[in-house]
Parts: sequence; C-alpha cells; structure tokens
Amino acid sequence: MNRPDWDDPGSPSPPAPITITLDAGGTALKGALLVNGQLVPGSFLIRPSASQGTAEEAIASFAGACHDLLRFYASAFRPVDYRDSIRIGFAFPGPFDYAKGVALLQSIGKYDGLYKLSVRDLLRSKFQSLKPSFPGAMMNRLTAADIRFGNDAFMFGLGASIRFRAERLVCLTLGTGLGSAFVENGRIVAGKDGIPGSGMLYAEPYRDHIVDSYFGRRGILRMASERGLLTDGIDVADLAEAATRGNEQARELFREYGSNLGGMLRPYLSGFRPDRLVLGGQISGSLPLWERDMQLALGSTHSVPIDCLEDGTSAVFYGIDKLFDDTAGERSAPYYH
Repeated sequence: MNRPDWDDPGSPSPPAPITITLDAGGTALKGALLVNGQLVPGSFLIRPSASQGTAEEAIASFAGACHDLLRFYASAFRPVDYRDSIRIGFAFPGPFDYAKGVALLQSIGKYDGLYKLSVRDLLRSKFQSLKPSFPGAMMNRLTAADIRFGNDAFMFGLGASIRFRAERLVCLTLGTGLGSAFVENGRIVAGKDGIPGSGMLYAEPYRDHIVDSYFGRRGILRMASERGLLTDGIDVADLAEAATRGNEQARELFREYGSNLGGMLRPYLSGFRPDRLVLGGQISGSLPLWERDMQLALGSTHSVPIDCLEDGTSAVFYGIDKLFDDTAGERSAPYYH
C-alpha cells in the first residue's frame, strides 16, 4: 500500500482529518492512527481485549485506546486543534447493526456484555464523563467525533482493495471462522453475481451445517480430532508445523482442507469472476500446505492468483478509514457476521 514519507512530516495543518482506527477482536484490541488517509508509523497499539468483560469494561477499553492514540498524535505532531476533524472507526465482529452502532453478539464468547447496546452512545457518554480529568481540546474533540462501524472482514477487503485497485477481489479472513468480502472498484458487492445478499459466506449452507463451521479454527480442529491428531494443547499452528515437518496425517488434513475450500468457493468465483483471491487471518499462513489442492478443486476455469497479506492488520486499518468515504458502499446493509 502507498505509504507517505513520515521521516519529516511536519505538523499537519488543521483541520486535519485524523482517523482513530480500532480492530475490536475477541482476543486483542488493535488500533492505529491515519492522518489524511495515511497510516502513521509508530502509532500501532495492541492490548488485551475486554471482550469477556462487562459493557462498562469494554467501553472503558475503547475509550482508553482512543485517548492514547490521540495523545500519540499530540506528542508526535502538535496539540489537537478545535478545528481538527476527529473520526473513530471500528472493525467489529458480528452480528452487529453497523449503521446504528448497536452490538448484537450473544453467546459467541465475545462482547456479550454489549448485547443490544449502542456502542456509539456509550462511548460518547464515556468521553463526556472523562472531560473533568482531561481538560482541554482533546477530550472535547473525542466527544464530538464521528463514530462509525464496519464488519471486520469487510474492512479487510476494503483495505486490500487499495493495493489491488483495478481488480475484482474475493477476500477471506481465515481465523476462528471464515470472514469474506467481495470487492469491486473499492466497493463491497452483495446480492448479485451469485453473491449472498449479506455479501458474506459464513452462514451459507455447506454439507450438514454452514460454511463457518468448516473453514476456520473450529473446522480444522474437528478434522484433526477425526484423524486422532487432536491432543491437549494442540492448535492449528501445531498441526501446520507437523505437516511442514512431514507428518503424513497432518499433511493430508491440510490437503483436504484446501480441496474442500476450493470446492466451496467454486460456485461463487464462477458467478463473480474475481481477478484475485486475497487471504488474511492466522490460518492463511499455512497456505503452502493447501494452495495446490484448492486450485485443483477450483479447476482451470476458476483458478485465480492468491495473495496472503503479511500485514492484514494494516489492511483492516485502511479499510476502517474508508468508512468515512460514503461512496465505499460498505454501510449499505446493517447486519453482518
């Protein structure tokens, strides 16, 4: 992705569009600053997620990250000016009403405490309550910030589209489950060319359940259990290492995974006809173990170049920044996983 030369950036003149980007994962909360659409080196923030806590704890975590990132801006460049345009963008897992900022996650092990609550309203209230402790323009600007939300996989797809501007992309995040985004001309595509109306594949029928049950961590561990490979403490990374070292059962597991993934994707690639498949998420790191079998399952007609983004988190941050470009199209439907 295009990056500016920040060695001597000077002081961005107000009103500078300053975007605080937060990736609200179940395990970690990640954040960074973008100024004038460019990621600021050194601003990356990561801390344990408060996704298992109460609503108050989760909101306090978000507010603290926003304050720390804006404080970084002030220390790196200049004090925040009352004319600065502060935007706060979230990549959030679903289900979530992204337009209204209301969390709808329940019984999936993350952010249950926020169920049916407006994260936007709670965050603004938290900023308001912190004003006496942090006098000055900074907390005032946070309280007045434009706060928007997007699906985490969609944000990854929109960020990836900056790198591959002229291409139709199918973007997959392979982690706990399978996130997906179909992107054309920097816009999320849904409800046409065989793409589900939600724009996502996770809930589509597959075998005896849904796609999400087969192609994330849960699916791989189930395959390992069926092969007798699952012992205490074993996770996907351990299985991938075993396969790399020549364990034939583990190698066969990943070959089957790739073949199944290619078979599942084939009808969607047939309709959408992407130029490229872009992968993110921890499981994508094992691509060399299953890429060939996936391409074989896709067949010569649907085989496409595959790119694993080494820094998928940066793609998410750039995608979040595009939430404030109202032509991006990612906010057209409110509920996504």
